[in-house]
Amino acid sequence: MGEKDLQHLKGLLLRQRREILDRLHGLESDWQALSERDIEREEEAQKADLASLFDQLDERERQEIEDIDLALMKMMDVTYGICEKCQKPIALERLEALPATRFCRKCSSELEAKQKKPAILP
Repeated sequence: MGEKDLQHLKGLLLRQRREILDRLHGLESDWQALSERDIEREEEAQKADLASLFDQLDERERQEIEDIDLALMKMMDVTYGICEKCQKPIALERLEALPATRFCRKCSSELEAKQKKPAILP
């Protein structure tokens, strides 16, 4: 992978990170506005549902930020674009679509298949 490709992918990663942080700041503002309102009983239940949704979004986005930061660190260590499982290069097309990916398409498919496979009961 050339320097130009790395710079392009780094730009994608940084843009994704900025977008996630901007969304989180927007959610925090919305949440603060909700908590400042006078709330009746029905609205309290809706607020609890929204809080649960915000918590889930926060966790998913927190994980995305961690994945992006890991990819950026790998760029500095010159290990970016190498599959963590098979140690082979990840296709540039895959990195452009999923710049924070840690696995090549083949290994990712294998890992997903293992996760979906139901556990065998004794």
